[in-house]
Amino acid sequence: MSQPGIKEQRNIETLRAPVIKDIGISLLLLLASRASLLGMFPFGAAFFAACFDKSIAYIGITVIAAALLTTAGKAALVKYMIAVLVFWIYTRFRTKNNTVADAACCGGSMFIGGLAYLIYNFAGVYDILILLIESLVTSVMFIIFQKAYGLMENRHKRTQTAQDELISIAISVGVIITGLSGIVFPHNISLANIVSVYAVMCIALHGGLAAAGSGGLCIGFMSSMSSPAAVIMMGIFGISSLFGNLLKSFGKFGVAIGFLGGSAVALLYAGNTFSLPLSVIETAVGALLFIITPKKIHNIVNGFFSRSLVIESLSPDVRIREYLSMQLEKTAKAFKSLEECFENASEKRLKAYNKDVASLFDEVADRVCEGCPNAPKCWQNEFTRTYRSIMLLLDTIETKGILSLDSVPLSFREKCLRCELFVVEFNHVYELYKKNLVRMGEAVTSRDLVARQYREVAHLMESMSEEITAGFSFREDMEERIVAEMDKSGITAFEVNVVENGRGKIEVYLSVNKENETGLMERVLSEITEVPMIFEQRVAGGLLKFAAGAKFTAEVALKQICRDYSKACGDSADSFTTEDYKQYIILSDGMGSGRRAMSESHITLKLLKEFLQSGFGVRTAIEMINSALCLKLDNECFSTIDLLCIDLMTGICEFYKIGGAESILLRGTNVETVFSVSLPVGMMSDIKVQGQAKRLNDGDTVIMMTDGVSEAGFGTVRTEWLKNQIKMPFDTMEDMARTMIETAVKKSRDAVVDDMTVAAIRLIEN
Repeated sequence: MSQPGIKEQRNIETLRAPVIKDIGISLLLLLASRASLLGMFPFGAAFFAACFDKSIAYIGITVIAAALLTTAGKAALVKYMIAVLVFWIYTRFRTKNNTVADAACCGGSMFIGGLAYLIYNFAGVYDILILLIESLVTSVMFIIFQKAYGLMENRHKRTQTAQDELISIAISVGVIITGLSGIVFPHNISLANIVSVYAVMCIALHGGLAAAGSGGLCIGFMSSMSSPAAVIMMGIFGISSLFGNLLKSFGKFGVAIGFLGGSAVALLYAGNTFSLPLSVIETAVGALLFIITPKKIHNIVNGFFSRSLVIESLSPDVRIREYLSMQLEKTAKAFKSLEECFENASEKRLKAYNKDVASLFDEVADRVCEGCPNAPKCWQNEFTRTYRSIMLLLDTIETKGILSLDSVPLSFREKCLRCELFVVEFNHVYELYKKNLVRMGEAVTSRDLVARQYREVAHLMESMSEEITAGFSFREDMEERIVAEMDKSGITAFEVNVVENGRGKIEVYLSVNKENETGLMERVLSEITEVPMIFEQRVAGGLLKFAAGAKFTAEVALKQICRDYSKACGDSADSFTTEDYKQYIILSDGMGSGRRAMSESHITLKLLKEFLQSGFGVRTAIEMINSALCLKLDNECFSTIDLLCIDLMTGICEFYKIGGAESILLRGTNVETVFSVSLPVGMMSDIKVQGQAKRLNDGDTVIMMTDGVSEAGFGTVRTEWLKNQIKMPFDTMEDMARTMIETAVKKSRDAVVDDMTVAAIRLIEN
């Protein structure tokens, strides 16, 4: 027997008894049902359809009937009761919620109720037109009420509030306030106007300028749409809300004063208060209620605006940054895979070395033991003893370098029938084995070095990806201040752009009327940005570019002389500054002297400079250069690296010494020595790149040198004279560097036995 088909589940809600929490929604339904538009009352039906719990539909229908009896009278009661009942019957049979279908059905229900009403009260085509408009308004208000109700129901779970939801809240509040129309206190004071003033002030306090303006317009129109003064009220609330928002930095009192100021402007245009639909007393009472409202309630209202969601399209530069960052990360991943491949190949090759010993024994046995009558006995019956004997011979040849007949144990000579041939072949096969071992070892080393190159390239690309992702930001807060301060100084700024990159460097681009007043502009920009700003150049479009200047300047002097009788200096030295305000001073000493040493140090210095200027980190640059020199494509290439990196923004410096001579540092009155911690580059595939950080202040001095200077003299402590020399006052670093070289030559008894290079550096605060 086949299983019967399961019918589609209907959305049937069982009627229930009312509870206390139903009072609030019923009161809102009552007010919405009282709201009218050109003599129509579509808001109650729309609110019932969108927000009211259908399990107590009988209460909702009763509330709507009571509201209509107190406003529209018995004549319109049948029309709206039919509309509400039709929609309620629709909800009993629908299978799922669909906003568009529900909104259409809500409007259709209103149209059906209107047709039933027109059967007895048809006056002409105009009635049909009005009914179509009312049906359309009902459908639209259904969507608006549903958005507002959904936000209110889930306000604790939501982290963002969309702009259309905020507008829906404002329109819904306006409709509810309209339901208060007709409730008048003595002296013709309208409760609806008081609540409208209160609501608009709340929006002005907690919303932005756009939200305040649009909210004031919506509430102003919706709260008075039953009267001809709706447009006037919309204008009053709109301008008053903007005035209040402009003064919200002064709190609730500022908003109230701003709103009253906006109302005063409307009063000036009207000429007298009697022509306005909003009285002074109503405004004052609303403002007073707003001011005395507890902070806890204001925090609840502020929650809707603080979570407001603003959707903006990504600018082209953001998309480009994301694309470039993604591509660099993919490329870095590919280079990491290459590194792993090379390292795995090296490991497999190293494991294969252990098997080569067994192949050596097999080769010797094939050459010597083939055809020997004792071969089966040696390699089968007594295999273990034979293998141990040959291992002893291998140990002998590795120790002495060659195997002779005299070095063969007597037991082996007596047992082996071809002992002399065995010794000759064993020496020959072992020599081939050693050559193959060396060749394969060099191949493994080369693979490891290439793997390191790939690793450093991958690291560089990852760093570039991070820098691109950091990107830059526009400092709009500074732009407004710059325009104001420039105007106070008599300079009109037509265009201002303040850009801050990922490293915190600020650049300002200006288009002004007085382009020759760069000094005045530098002072104004420096006060606003709180960093020294310097005019750099005129860029494309005629804009003036100002960039944040460094806090310090490094005075650098380089001096060097060649070894006696040498035509070329084996030392290379250079100093340069990068865009991120890093001052680099580099000394490189090639092994020996002359042209070859000069070539070695020049290659190292050139590569290092290019890497650093391209954005490489110091450690990455040194490790890449070391692995490249270790490959020894032509011949051996060794050179030292003595690098000093000074951050001109902070004064922090780092010493990197790869085989370099010691440096002397004068900080205040204290003299320190910085020593090398690694061998020169190109000697070992794995070097230790360790920076030694120091903080420099204004006037601190550093002496860097090659070993031709540090080894000058014949005392037990050869650098003691350098420590005394650095304490001496010098007008310029040129004088200090020249004096250091001359003193070093004198210490060596006027004999320059090695190339000498000195770098004198003094930090000066700007």
